[in-house]
Amino acid sequence: MRPLHVVLMVIVLLAFVGGAAATAPSPMDFLKAVDEKLDPLLDDADKNKGEILSILNEMLDYKQLCRESLGKRWDTRSKAERKDFCATLKALTEKNSVKRLKDSKDHKIEYESEEVMGTKASVATRVIPAEPRAPRTEIEYKLQKAEDSWRVTDMVTDGVSMVSTHRSEFGRIIAEDGWDVLMRKMKDKLAEGEETDTASQP
Repeated sequence: MRPLHVVLMVIVLLAFVGGAAATAPSPMDFLKAVDEKLDPLLDDADKNKGEILSILNEMLDYKQLCRESLGKRWDTRSKAERKDFCATLKALTEKNSVKRLKDSKDHKIEYESEEVMGTKASVATRVIPAEPRAPRTEIEYKLQKAEDSWRVTDMVTDGVSMVSTHRSEFGRIIAEDGWDVLMRKMKDKLAEGEETDTASQP
């Protein structure tokens, strides 16, 4: 099976599996089910982009990701600012996730262990590149139970948390340059490559 490389950045957040609480999947089974859904779509990721994004939206808890990425600064922003921030971060996460999934479609993933602590859980995985001599990547998924399923709220890649990285970088920009500069930088990053992508379409 292929890895759930997402964003980053992560990548970047709706219930994925329905049914009674008694039949809810384990966190590891949840991620494996997502992987199985993504696997056949990656052979033609451009054509299947809409379906891929739909699956990622079911897997990731974007609301929690946005809140944790701003940390204590979340409470200081207006409702409109939060909405704009979340929409932009979500779009960036989707863009980066699709690219990374395409680049790593031939990689394999090993599910090593899971730990459940009430409504929170973590699943440790190892990504095996197609090139035998390429370094392996350790990814730990942090999950939160949502009703009768699970949602990913963070990914720790080789010991580096996506959420913590966001919080540190976003906080630095806000402290040095202000909120408007942060949003401009995020939107500029989102716009990168759009003209090229549009020009390449038939």
